[in-house]
Amino acid sequence: MTDSAPDQQASEGPSAAVATCAESWTEALLASARVPMARPAIRTHLADDVQRLLEILAAPEFRPDGAAEVGEWLVSARFTGPTSLRCSIEVLGAALADAPPERVAAVLGAVAAGYAHGVRRQALAEQEDVRAALARARQDLHDSEARFRRLFTSSAAGIAIFDLDGGVVEANPALVRMLGHAEGNAGPDPDELFEPGDLAALRSAWASGDEARTELRFTGPLGDPMWTTVALSLVRDADGRPKCRIAVIEDVTEQRMLRDYLRHQALHDVLTGLPNRQSFLPKLEGALSQPGSITLCYLDVDSVAIVNDGIGYEAGDELLRVVARRLTAVVAGENATVARIGGDEFVVLIEDSPATPSISALAEAIDTELSEPVYLSGHGVGVSAGMGFVRTTAQGLDAMSLLRQAHSTLRRAESGGKGQWGIYDAGQDARDRTRLSLIATMPRALENGEIAIDYRPVIRVGEPPHGDEQHSGEQHGGEQQRDEQHGEQVAVAARLRWDEAEFGVVGHEECLDFADTLGLSGHLGAWLLEEACSFAAAEELPVIVRLSADQSRDPDLAAVVAEAVRTSGLAPDRLWLSLDAACLASWSEALEDNLTTLADMGVRRLLHGFTCGLRELALVRRHALHGVELDEPPDEPLAREALAMLVPMLRSAGALVISGTPGADLAVRW
Repeated sequence: MTDSAPDQQASEGPSAAVATCAESWTEALLASARVPMARPAIRTHLADDVQRLLEILAAPEFRPDGAAEVGEWLVSARFTGPTSLRCSIEVLGAALADAPPERVAAVLGAVAAGYAHGVRRQALAEQEDVRAALARARQDLHDSEARFRRLFTSSAAGIAIFDLDGGVVEANPALVRMLGHAEGNAGPDPDELFEPGDLAALRSAWASGDEARTELRFTGPLGDPMWTTVALSLVRDADGRPKCRIAVIEDVTEQRMLRDYLRHQALHDVLTGLPNRQSFLPKLEGALSQPGSITLCYLDVDSVAIVNDGIGYEAGDELLRVVARRLTAVVAGENATVARIGGDEFVVLIEDSPATPSISALAEAIDTELSEPVYLSGHGVGVSAGMGFVRTTAQGLDAMSLLRQAHSTLRRAESGGKGQWGIYDAGQDARDRTRLSLIATMPRALENGEIAIDYRPVIRVGEPPHGDEQHSGEQHGGEQQRDEQHGEQVAVAARLRWDEAEFGVVGHEECLDFADTLGLSGHLGAWLLEEACSFAAAEELPVIVRLSADQSRDPDLAAVVAEAVRTSGLAPDRLWLSLDAACLASWSEALEDNLTTLADMGVRRLLHGFTCGLRELALVRRHALHGVELDEPPDEPLAREALAMLVPMLRSAGALVISGTPGADLAVRW
């Protein structure tokens, strides 16, 4: 498909998802109100609106106000039935569910605000018509009276005419229905039409002058609150004397409830009902501005992913709700706030009092409460959580900084295993931040060529073992002259070096570790292989390339190696690929496939970090590995003796032993 295909597709019509949403929206709107507009025209306009909302949600600079035009169009098209707004929000909420919840809430709020604005504008237009009709009555009483009567009786807004003393002279059918009375009761006494408190509120609003607009809360037909917008006007006769008062009343309860609902949704977690990150941060900032100490606990629930995959996402959701209730119960006696700020991450903020427990007691209380089994779909599930605590009296401390301190404490605690907790250590945090800041700059360093590759000689240590001449000849591919004297160079080892201006030299192993931490290992490994293979091809020497743990278990490793060998022109047997022994010992299917494929390609396969474990030894024999790079053994006699006994066993399996310890076949000269 050419590059212009997406544009061509876009010009032919909306996507299937947009078209489906527009069709559902059209059906819902036509069921809510009758409008003089053809169904295809409605559907086409709504498809454009859905596309516009998706673009607003996806924009890098999020501006939800543009969604207000969608709500305003609904009113201008006369989709103002009792359920028009609600069904629109429901259809759009389902269609936009994949977007971030806070963005969806803001966009739907803007649609509702636009709808409310359109309704108010429509009401004001009708009010203007009423006032215009009253003005024209001065010129032509008969015609204007007939015109006003038609507007009065047919208006969707409630209209009441009051005498100058505040008594109801007449109410139109819409107002009678709005207040829950039978339509035959048009023109009742004030006590019958309005509740006493509602009538008093209206009379109070008149005090502001001849014209007034306000929002009043009335009592609905069933006694529930009814929010209204009210426009009050004083009508004068031809001589300018006050004649009567008119109130135009619009029921905006649905819009008010929707606005409040969307505001609550924007500040609370939908699943648990707890405050979310947006509402928690101002609470934390407020607590930091007060005297006294506070305690912040950052929790990561351990079992959610297991429950989701093992029992189902409904069970996982229920587990999170249970955790929310139990955390709230633990701190019920404290001035505390519990919030959910991530998928399985919660925070607990306590504004300390003399009775607030110690951190260790809090950790024990939370652990005890969470460890009680949760029964989900007939399964008793145990719950644990990692916890990071910060207790501080620092007023004015930045809320985000405090949250980061608690989160970093949690991550250090989790490095010791599941269900662990820790207390913030400023010194350790400073050291961790220094290391993390260095790691964070690695992509820039790689992009700018700041990471280099050193090529260290690999030399033969002493005479090769008896019977290994053929093996030695094979390792040189029959091309390099064999010299069995001590110190012969048989290969080079490619080693990464990063000369960082502030932190100094970062060696090969640290570079690999940093790349794994960042998820950069694929990019770094491909570059390292390409460069090392090109160098080895030019120098006509075998090259040892040591890979990280993530690179070693990459399912696409064989494809990356094949590309590097192909583009460099290096003979495959001159690439000695050293994989991480610790991760290979897991015997995963992907690793086994990689070793087999690399062997079929003719690439020499080695293991580094080799500790002579049973699984590692089994790999050497099963895959006929070319060699091993021994891990530095403990400086104890027993360990040294065991290693001396195992080296001949490795040689008997046909593997070269590369190490700086006595008895090795090869060593890297540093």
